[in-house]
Amino acid sequence: MVEKISSLLVRECFFLRTSLDWAGEEEFRQDKCLMISVERGRATLLVGEEEYVIDRGKLLFLRPELSVRKLVSSADFSVSLIAFPLFMLRECRQRLEPRFMLLLFTKVVWTVDARVKKLFNSFCDLFGFAMEGYGRGYTREMATSLVCSMLYGFYELVDTTQIGEAPVDSSRARELFRRFMELLHQHFAREHEVMFYAGELCISSKYLTQITKGILGHTPKQIIDETLLQEAMRLLDKNDSSIQEISVSLGFPDQSYFGRFFKRLKQMSPQQYRLRSKR
Repeated sequence: MVEKISSLLVRECFFLRTSLDWAGEEEFRQDKCLMISVERGRATLLVGEEEYVIDRGKLLFLRPELSVRKLVSSADFSVSLIAFPLFMLRECRQRLEPRFMLLLFTKVVWTVDARVKKLFNSFCDLFGFAMEGYGRGYTREMATSLVCSMLYGFYELVDTTQIGEAPVDSSRARELFRRFMELLHQHFAREHEVMFYAGELCISSKYLTQITKGILGHTPKQIIDETLLQEAMRLLDKNDSSIQEISVSLGFPDQSYFGRFFKRLKQMSPQQYRLRSKR
């Protein structure tokens, strides 16, 4: 069982029904978003530095790098767990109310009703199907679409009073964030520095950082790097360009620099990723 869990954790995204016993010995930390739905029983989890008592009717959303550890649970405790990379939110995060996105990245435990529970169960079935052939054909695109659909549905069904708990950011901040994402879409392959985007928006890099951290919980540099990484992975998957050509197309000074960038974020070289993708 431990070997199965270890093999799952290195995947880009995965689905698992589990008791979380493997997260009891030491804290579990991922570079992915986690959605956890309690199916049965009751448990106390340490998420970051906060303890939460969870039972059936609770849904957890954990932002990347937020640690989780199971402290104690009932014998029948079981959850459905879905992990997916942050880039899968890119398609929908500009269409959802910024307050909802901010709350999603700050509120760990959500109390959900039968409608949301039914939605999540259906999502799990479809996501599990996509995971069976993940990496082949259009399964990555399928997983991305499913994540967006889940969040759209969650937004529509979640109690509006919970969304109202989110701090209200200014309309100027929302507009600047929208323009930053548009600029990033246009220029990410050539402009990798926060200073460029802040300059185009006529604001300081510090203020841009405050905006993106307030809305998404990430710095502009993290968002830029994630965008570059996902485009690099897409191009490596296509397998019709050399790594040197991909490096040039993404604005890196040389292949060596690109390799160091990719390995820092993905813990493997571009060549290793391409070979694993083929398998």
